[in-house]
Amino acid sequence: MTLHRHIPRFLCTPKRVALAGDWHANTDYAVEAIAHARRRNADVVIHLGDFGFNFKPDYLNALDRALAQHHLVLGFVDGNHENFDWLLAQPVAADGLRYLRQRIVHLPRGLRWRWGNTRCLAVGGAHSIDTFLRTPQVTWWPQEEITAEQARSITDGGQGVDAMFCHDCPAGIAVPGMERDRYGFPAEAVAASEHHRQVLRGIVDGVQPIRLWHGHFHHRYQAVLDGDGYRAVIDGLGRDKDPIDNNMVVVNLAALGNHQAASRDGQIRPEHAILYPEEEGEPPTLSAVPG
Repeated sequence: MTLHRHIPRFLCTPKRVALAGDWHANTDYAVEAIAHARRRNADVVIHLGDFGFNFKPDYLNALDRALAQHHLVLGFVDGNHENFDWLLAQPVAADGLRYLRQRIVHLPRGLRWRWGNTRCLAVGGAHSIDTFLRTPQVTWWPQEEITAEQARSITDGGQGVDAMFCHDCPAGIAVPGMERDRYGFPAEAVAASEHHRQVLRGIVDGVQPIRLWHGHFHHRYQAVLDGDGYRAVIDGLGRDKDPIDNNMVVVNLAALGNHQAASRDGQIRPEHAILYPEEEGEPPTLSAVPG
């Protein structure tokens, strides 16, 4: 069966987008998160990596059924805990997506697309700080990191990005809890993680997004990154086993591109920082972070 023979719903402009942090192939949590996305009237789910690990058929099939039940489609960027030997062996369709199931697509690094006036960019990948504890090609794959060639190619695509979807967090952001979580790891492992964040920061400096969402660090927070000639609002999301509102937010991205000029004037404006006014509770407090 050809999974991509019809116009893909993922690339059709949604009204509301659910953004989810790491699921680590946790079927029960993922199925409930999909149901939550539908309850919040989302049309599409974007998963921010550490999605499928070994991509077992039972996991993919269960999620595909849940997505069909709730009339959703899911696109994911790759994290660092993914079986890249399997994932990258799957063909890329003419539309630039990897179709793992009818309603599950992989968003390759550097993929750009437009939803209404909003220009989107997917950049998966991160460094595993616990690589020394893992087995190559079994629990760790070297393709997890953004390569220099990939970074150049993405940056060469130019500016004009409104929404960026990543697994790692760019350098220049102090992620809450990061130092505690890294305590006890070898200095060289921490340095390698920071190097990868610098690579991602180089991409961010090149494309200058208005908003960026990421996973990987398992903490829900929001901060502002002041770059050279741009300002970006950065959101980190939590992991499976967290309360669902830490793992997932539902946003309206359709009009984000209309605010691009205003976001460059050095002001933190409500329309940039809070694009999900219908979310229950207060969003994380904004904090300015110098680039």
